[in-house]
Amino acid sequence: MENFVLYEELGKGRNSFVYKGRRKGHLNFLAIVCTDKNKKLEISNHVRLSYHLDHPNIVRYYEWYETCSHLWLVLELCTGEETCLLFNLNSHQFSF
Repeated sequence: MENFVLYEELGKGRNSFVYKGRRKGHLNFLAIVCTDKNKKLEISNHVRLSYHLDHPNIVRYYEWYETCSHLWLVLELCTGEETCLLFNLNSHQFSF
């Protein structure tokens, strides 16, 4: 992970944290997920399923790294409003 710069924390779950980051020497921001190493099997399955996906409505997976105690996933950074907020706004506009 020495090739990346981490900025602010974007979110967290029970076993993971999501940071805004970028690769050193590059301008594009990324989402970098840090999770417990004991989730390796789940992460491996996720990586295997999402590695070849390339669609505008699916977050793009780039790569992952393993350190002595954590797994780090490098993903496309999605900016804008939270999805649940957008769904709530849209549900008021399209009530039946």
